[in-house]
Amino acid sequence: MRSLKFILATCMAGSAFETATASDLSEALLQNAGGYGLKSHPEYNAKGIRHANWIFMPSLTSGLYFDSNLYKTRRSADSSMVGLFAPSLSISSEISRHRFRVNLSGQKKHAFSKPNASTLSGRVSTGARLEVLRDFTLDLGAGMEARQYELGEADTSSDAKHGIRREAYSATARISKVFNRLRFIGGGTVSHFNYHDVEARDGSIIDQDTRDGTRYSLIGKVNYAFSPGLSTFVSAEYNARNWKASGEDNRDSSGFEVLAGLEVDKRGNFHGAAGIGYLNQNYQLGSRGDISTYSFNVDMQWMPSPLLVVKVKGRQAVEESSLDGQVSKLTSNARLSLDYELRRNLILSPLLSFNRENYTGSDRRDNTFRARLEAKHLINRNLKFGAYYDFETRKSSEADNSYDRHLIGITAKVEY
Repeated sequence: MRSLKFILATCMAGSAFETATASDLSEALLQNAGGYGLKSHPEYNAKGIRHANWIFMPSLTSGLYFDSNLYKTRRSADSSMVGLFAPSLSISSEISRHRFRVNLSGQKKHAFSKPNASTLSGRVSTGARLEVLRDFTLDLGAGMEARQYELGEADTSSDAKHGIRREAYSATARISKVFNRLRFIGGGTVSHFNYHDVEARDGSIIDQDTRDGTRYSLIGKVNYAFSPGLSTFVSAEYNARNWKASGEDNRDSSGFEVLAGLEVDKRGNFHGAAGIGYLNQNYQLGSRGDISTYSFNVDMQWMPSPLLVVKVKGRQAVEESSLDGQVSKLTSNARLSLDYELRRNLILSPLLSFNRENYTGSDRRDNTFRARLEAKHLINRNLKFGAYYDFETRKSSEADNSYDRHLIGITAKVEY
């Protein structure tokens, strides 16, 4: 019955909702950057199905790829061909002053040689932007994500028979008010996480209930515009994290983050935001989980020529650890990607990324490097093809957690 409920929830899931796996401040800080691309191809964009004041945009992505290391292990790597099936539906309004949206998606990965490595995930979200006054808006949102982790990920036990399933529910409210050159943003987010027990390889049950919990955050941000398209900001977030685990496994904490930086909206060739500041997270269990350090949040796009777009993203935040004896971890990531037009409808997209995880309460440090090269062929408004090669390597201070992984695949996307 629990599996049936999970599958039903997954089939309803939506792509726009991202659970709070990093600081909830990210979305509010970078709202001027997220969701916008400097380079567009309007002649290859799907038009959708229009009905009254609504636009329905269905799509289906399918693919096939080779995974050289399904379980992300150092030795005796198992490989397999993997099939991908990912439907989605976006519904949005065309009302002049207010905007409403619903996004749904699901994703099935099937490993042909190792069926226990297959995963089923999905998301659903709904949101509204209400223009109360010309200079005062209210944003409301809610969503649910049903995710199944891959075997070999840090959030999945090494003894698990298949990837752990997790559901996350989120609700957000935010206001934005403009006073001449000043803009104020304030709001809050609540996210609840529910992990399902998983069967071990020996037939026993691995309890995951201690990982259930709720995260709360309050956000405030002030912008000052120097000129059209250029502003500075100061932002602050307070968070409280309450988890079901108790005793030596207690991971409850509270913390804050302050950032200062610039937002740029020169949509001809430069767009985005970048901030640097300080974060602090205090754990009830004791000082072995506490983290105090600098923080950063970057999401920038630059178009140095009509054929090239450069994208830079980076984030440092505190997350809880599910590993035994380790309460928290400091995650730092950076990503550089390019989109280069070999032809108008043929795009080459190389990507480099780096992710570091520093675990408190131990000497473990994981550094993960990823390099990807993808070619995208835009056939017409309704059909796109892609091919890619992806290399990932993790170097851990605990040698058994290191691995190399190669992915080679093709994709096809049909949208209306």
